[in-house]
Amino acid sequence: MIASAQALDTSPGAQKPENAAPPATGSKKTCSVGEARFVAPGQMGEVFGDAEADGFLTVQLEAPGPGHRGRLGVLIEAAVEQALERRGACPPGVAAATDLALSLADQLYRARLVELRGVALGLGTLGGMADVDHTLDTEDSAVLRYLLTAAALHPLRLYLNAADRGLRVFTVPIALHELMPGSAPNAIVCLETAPPPCVAPAVARSAAAMEASEAPPAVEVKTSAIEVRTVELPLEENVALPLEEDAALRAEVEDEDEDEDAHEAPTFVPPPVALAAERAAARDVLEAITPPPSSISGIDLSPPDLAAFSAPPAVIEAAQVAPAPEEEPIEPSPVPPEPFERGPLYPSADTDWRTWASELSMARGPKPLSVIERMFVSAYVPLCDAVARGIGDASAQQVLTTWATSFEQSYREAFAALCVRGKRPSMVLDLPEIGLRIGRLHGARRVELIAVDGMRFDLGLRVEQRIRWRMAQEVALTERLLLWSALPSTSSVQLELLGRGPEALKTWTGEVTSEIPVARGQNARTLRRVKVGHRDLLKLDLVEARLMEPGQHEAERLDDLADELAEVLSAQLARLPARTLAIVFGDHGFKLDAMDSGTTSAKSGGASPEEVLVPAFAWLVGGVH
Repeated sequence: MIASAQALDTSPGAQKPENAAPPATGSKKTCSVGEARFVAPGQMGEVFGDAEADGFLTVQLEAPGPGHRGRLGVLIEAAVEQALERRGACPPGVAAATDLALSLADQLYRARLVELRGVALGLGTLGGMADVDHTLDTEDSAVLRYLLTAAALHPLRLYLNAADRGLRVFTVPIALHELMPGSAPNAIVCLETAPPPCVAPAVARSAAAMEASEAPPAVEVKTSAIEVRTVELPLEENVALPLEEDAALRAEVEDEDEDEDAHEAPTFVPPPVALAAERAAARDVLEAITPPPSSISGIDLSPPDLAAFSAPPAVIEAAQVAPAPEEEPIEPSPVPPEPFERGPLYPSADTDWRTWASELSMARGPKPLSVIERMFVSAYVPLCDAVARGIGDASAQQVLTTWATSFEQSYREAFAALCVRGKRPSMVLDLPEIGLRIGRLHGARRVELIAVDGMRFDLGLRVEQRIRWRMAQEVALTERLLLWSALPSTSSVQLELLGRGPEALKTWTGEVTSEIPVARGQNARTLRRVKVGHRDLLKLDLVEARLMEPGQHEAERLDDLADELAEVLSAQLARLPARTLAIVFGDHGFKLDAMDSGTTSAKSGGASPEEVLVPAFAWLVGGVH
């Protein structure tokens, strides 16, 4: 990649000096506003104290070294996540695992949920990540440029070390032919023209306006003037005069339309002479003030609003004497609903599967939990769905097998430590507490837990699409979560821990006190109310019952199962009272092994990604605007 470098202190949002003058008398600084500035190392505690007084979440990132080159975004995200976890914030959403912009928006949102105004981020010196020319890596430069822009648009306070004033960052790449001898000089060597990534389309326009090197050229808009002629109409005599003038005007319109080949001009037929004079006068006045629509040189000649005109009293009386006959309303024929259109979970699978495979193959060494969850959502699940639909080659399947094997081995070894450590991912056993927190946030009157036995993550995404298609006007998806199942990943274990609570995980021995039988046949389509500990929840055994026998190929089998699940769950959501928060979640997942005629029966209880990582969807029923 060929790019030019530019000093850090010329980036947007970094023009404020560290000893900036206080605001003028009479101006009041908004506590929730963001900023970006250089701070001396000895003053970092002072600015953090001011940020905490303003209600900001303070995050300090120590000076990274050469081993962290290219991973600045991951370090910042992990530091903010740890600070949010200490404040008791809810876990990150699934959408936050896609890019830096969505991750920052999700973190600011969860900070507001714990009554914080924003995030104050202090970075140690970044010189250890730079090369011998004191220049940052391209990925680290992109992260830094985006944070500087986000500080001007969101409640983010970015404090950079004053020793990094001369640090150089990469800007937008340029074409190779522009570097060839004899080519015109490119202003990119001194000006930055590419906007950083943004959170929303409106923000993208603001970011582009901040980084533009010069104002865009002015656009001159020419409008066609329409001459309006006023025709005075007598009430009792000379009634035919407006018709003659209108016919002449229509003839001119027809001539221009024929020259431009726009469309066939409408023909004008005079009314019969035998009509009453009152009705003729009324029609003449209405036709004189409402010319027919046409397409002459792009001018809109559609009929104006008749309410803006004042008709003479005689015309109004005539219209009341002979009203037009009313037409009977035609009832529209019922349109049958279209079936849900199946397809890949990600429409770009044909072109992006190589990118997903590359991301998974490059993962080496230990990774934070947030990085593992992001890779699972943004790369592993899309690639699995693509391979199941015949997209990709044998190398993609090999990458999936390698990543899943590494995940399974790591989770088995780390699960015992996760049970006794305070820091662990959000698990299925945490769902009652998470549901109450989400319910209070959205003003729900009650919270209903619906456990779908064996609903793994990709199956849950299919069900979510179909529920949206069925009930877009009756329910709203407020949260989408990624949860981890305890080992062994079976329904009895997850329900046992749900009833005993998170504290039981520290002393968990794997012993289950009671088994809940799985419904079979048509009974599997019925939600049963079961009691786990002191909690009640609804349980649906449809997935477990349908996967006990071999079936079709994986993609088709999951699509059929998602159709049936969405039908049952949509009917249940429609029966719930208004302002009910329904948490639909999977307790564990399953694996399907391929064979010549389709797939085998489902397997569960292991530590593979498909068996451990499950979704949870918070649907708010009724009262949706």
